[in-house]
Amino acid sequence: MSIKKRSSSELKHIVHSFIPEIPVNELEVQQLGLGHIHDSYLIQQSGTPSWILQKLNTQVFTKPEQIEKNHHALVHLFKKESIDTLGIQLPQVVPYSAQSLYYWDADHQPWRLYTFYGEHICYEYCPSLEIARKAGKAFGRFSRVLNKAENNHENEPEKHDTERVEAIPEKILRPKTAGITEAFKPTLDAFHSIHHRAHQHHAARARYHGPLQLTTKQGSHLLPFDLEAWNITIEQYLPTLIAMENALTSDEGHRFNRLSHNDAKLNNLLLHPENEHAVILDLDTVMPGSLLFDLGDGLRSIATSAKEDEPDLAQVRIHWEYYQQYKDAFLAEVDSMLNQNEQRYISFAGPYMTFIMGLRFYTDFLDGNRYYSCNYPEHNLVRARNQFHLFHQMMEKVNG
Repeated sequence: MSIKKRSSSELKHIVHSFIPEIPVNELEVQQLGLGHIHDSYLIQQSGTPSWILQKLNTQVFTKPEQIEKNHHALVHLFKKESIDTLGIQLPQVVPYSAQSLYYWDADHQPWRLYTFYGEHICYEYCPSLEIARKAGKAFGRFSRVLNKAENNHENEPEKHDTERVEAIPEKILRPKTAGITEAFKPTLDAFHSIHHRAHQHHAARARYHGPLQLTTKQGSHLLPFDLEAWNITIEQYLPTLIAMENALTSDEGHRFNRLSHNDAKLNNLLLHPENEHAVILDLDTVMPGSLLFDLGDGLRSIATSAKEDEPDLAQVRIHWEYYQQYKDAFLAEVDSMLNQNEQRYISFAGPYMTFIMGLRFYTDFLDGNRYYSCNYPEHNLVRARNQFHLFHQMMEKVNG
């Protein structure tokens, strides 16, 4: 379905629908370039940045009503916490009405309005150990709040009791189903499932009839791609990562029984420059998942300052001190609630999420670049190449 682009006047009237007490002539609209999924706009009142207006992309998020239900459940969870004590908060939503957070336009597209946080900073790349620590602490604390009700391990052995651990069936070591995950339904199906992504990849590979040896020139760099070698490497690592997913899910329908952000990247945080306060952004993917997904995605985004499509692999390297700082800060918040299988796979959290992103970029190329926006035909291959390069660096560290 083709959705028409909104004029500045139309956008102002949408904002006015949320806050009718503000005259339309006091509003100014500026489109924001951040984010790949939703359309976002900075709304100023009389020259002062005040709100963020956002139109949900319903071609990607096909269940906007479920996103709204999950948001209400999330707000309910955080009402039990003190922002001052916790140091993190959800972005403040301006509801359209007492019944709905969203304004639905004539094309049945949902819009929402957030308060603008002018004193906080959003980082695209990690500039320091301090920011790595703050980010790890914020997402770790967010995970701790989400999973407080899940912290029920009375049937598990003590972590130091290795003999008893080996004697217990793996299904007992898995996270237990608890009521809290029942309040959050998936907004994207099988989002971080390596089973699902591998199935998509194999199907795309079967449909692909293009060359297996390609090159593209970006600036002064001539980039070769050996897809046959990539395919061999993917099949080499899939069993290990599938075993990790199996260990992190229940044996009842292969479900994840933790709650996670599922997009815990550095640029989904607003950090205050003068204190520990943080605002957690992009909550559309909060749903059943794994604590290790948020650990791994944070590590992936903290790990390098290279652009996602950097053509020079020499620049795509991991800052191990940032990597370790984020990991330590995150685990300090959640370590006491990790079960035995989660402990077992901590070192694979970064590689797992990095591999999945590489696989998704590669699969999208094989499928004709339908999901991610591309500036040239091999753009997704460059992105995948960088993720696989980071993955190999992480695996070298894991393997010692």
